[in-house]
Order: sequence, then C-alpha cells, then structure tokens
Amino acid sequence: MQIWLTSALGLWAAYWAAIFAQVAHLRRLDDGVGASACARIAGCLLVAGGALFLFARI
Repeated sequence: MQIWLTSALGLWAAYWAAIFAQVAHLRRLDDGVGASACARIAGCLLVAGGALFLFARI
C-alpha cells in the first residue's frame, strides 16, 4: 500500500474516532443510551487510525 494512502486512511479513521467520541459524550449527557458502544467504536477507530499512521511512517 502506498504511503500517502495509508496515512490518509489513518487520518480518516482518527477523524471518525473523534466524531464517535463526541457522540458518546453527548449521549452520556443526554440519557446515556449507547454511550459505551460509541466510546468503544471510537477507541477501536483510534487504535486502527494510529496503527495505520505509524505503519505508513515505517
């Protein structure tokens, strides 16, 4: 895989991780339903994004 594509996918995953983290925060403030699921998705996306970004740099 090309370096720029791997970096772009890593940044894209990190972007969506931030979106899901914000949704989890707002869900927790509202009624709490689905907050842990959104937080778990955000964590997985952040790990995947970080791994892709580091993989592109190696």
